[in-house]
This record gives sequence, structure tokens and C-alpha cells, in this order.
Amino acid sequence: MDAFVVRYSTDTAHSHDIVPIYFIHSIEHPFCPIPSCECHTDQVRIAQLLTHLENGVMTLQEAANFADGRTV
Repeated sequence: MDAFVVRYSTDTAHSHDIVPIYFIHSIEHPFCPIPSCECHTDQVRIAQLLTHLENGVMTLQEAANFADGRTV
């Protein structure tokens, strides 16, 4: 029966890392004045990541690991 099964990249048979998605408006102005906007979700964490990226403390891959909760 498995010979007739077509597998797609969306199959959950093999685990994939989850990439967190943070919404910002721009690098210069990541947050807006509207409190209900998605940019304010995890605002502290987003600010930390942007600061680390801008200062060259982290690469984009390291920032992704940090956002995912993995130790850098």
C-alpha cells in the first residue's frame, strides 16, 4: 500500500523546526502606536532580537535559534 502513497513536504512523518514569525513594520520603526497591532506581540523579545542583529552580536541564524528558545 505504501507504494501508492505520495508524500508532500507538509507531511508530519518527519519533524521540522518551527520558525517563529514576528511582525514588525520596518527595522527603523518596528512598532506602531496601535496597541492591538500584531507588532506588539512579544515586543520585548522582538526588540532584543533587533538590537542584537543591528549591533552584529547575532547572525540571522543565531537570532532564529534565540527566538525559537534555543541557547545561542
